[in-house]
Amino acid sequence: MTDISECPVEQVDLSRLPGPPGTLFEALDDLRARHRWFRNEIAQGYWVLTRFDDIREAFQTPEVFSNRSIVPVDPNPEYRFMPSLTDPPIHMKYRAPLARWFSPQSIEKYKQSMTESCEAIIDGFIDDGGAEFCSAFADQLPARTLTHILHLPLADAPFFISCANRIRGHVNADDAVAAMRDIKAYFVDVLAGRRAGGLDPDTDFLTYMLGAQVDGRPFNDDELLDTLMTLAFGSLDTTKTAMTWSTWHLATHPADREWVVSEPAIIPSAIEEFLRAYPVVSMARKLNHDVDFHGCPMKKDDMVLLTIQAATRDPEVFDDPATIHLDRSPNRHIAFGASEHRCLGSHLARAELKIAMEKWHQRIPVYRLADGVEIEAHGSHIAELPLTWSGR
Repeated sequence: MTDISECPVEQVDLSRLPGPPGTLFEALDDLRARHRWFRNEIAQGYWVLTRFDDIREAFQTPEVFSNRSIVPVDPNPEYRFMPSLTDPPIHMKYRAPLARWFSPQSIEKYKQSMTESCEAIIDGFIDDGGAEFCSAFADQLPARTLTHILHLPLADAPFFISCANRIRGHVNADDAVAAMRDIKAYFVDVLAGRRAGGLDPDTDFLTYMLGAQVDGRPFNDDELLDTLMTLAFGSLDTTKTAMTWSTWHLATHPADREWVVSEPAIIPSAIEEFLRAYPVVSMARKLNHDVDFHGCPMKKDDMVLLTIQAATRDPEVFDDPATIHLDRSPNRHIAFGASEHRCLGSHLARAELKIAMEKWHQRIPVYRLADGVEIEAHGSHIAELPLTWSGR
């Protein structure tokens, strides 16, 4: 085992790293080339794994790498992302009641409403000849989809957008936690209404969840509210960010944009490639006990960042990883994770991304960045993406 005093050390805020789009990914490419793992001396300090095989192994070893916390600078969170912040065997017991609602078969019945939402959203700004993509489109579609799936009023979509933007933490951590509480308070009222005059549990997810069980008993109120908060935030923020990265790329790479327009059949492959090259999140784990992980001397309760954003660009696994190839095959990225904790909403996200890319390019086939605008990313997030095109 390496003596900890001899371990490589860096000090880089990977969640906030500002600069032009791609700054984070280029920084991680450099870190991966120099270190298989290192100690990041940010906040209380945490370990960072950078290689695909190591990260996949850690994801698949929950008896060592626990989900008690998934944010590297927050080892003892006062919130609970359920079922994310649980370990086997209880994790799958929390996840099982949710699974059928987010299966490919279940998502199929929402595709028509997603398509109609895309059309309606684009109708609202297409004649303007330009729009700020994040607020005008990428915020709107996931929020409308969420309200449709949960049988909530469309008028409540702006509430969810506001909360998701606060949780992302661009303001401060306290406001993010307060936004989580606001979402749970919202669902307290909604669930009270469902209990008073519930809908059919076979067609209404919230009514179904009121009767769902974990380990032979009903979900208690805290578990239910934590689960709904996780579903709300997870379905909004990550999908928005993935949508923004793909649109930024196509706005700045005309040949790829023209390929998508002229050959829509490439869109599913393109989406997988954007997920690989611009993964939205990396996940942390908390150590259950001391371990020598391929020479890295980790201690019980240490936090470990599993950098998906480095893994999916590992040249040992992907040829020419820094270059986008819309038809890349095979493409075994792990943007949605690599274990039983794999993103529950991956099928929903893929459906939204596909419909959004198809409809956008049918309606607005030629577009580019607005004149004189310099796009800045903060870590893996692009806050604003002003686009321009010719109005009808």
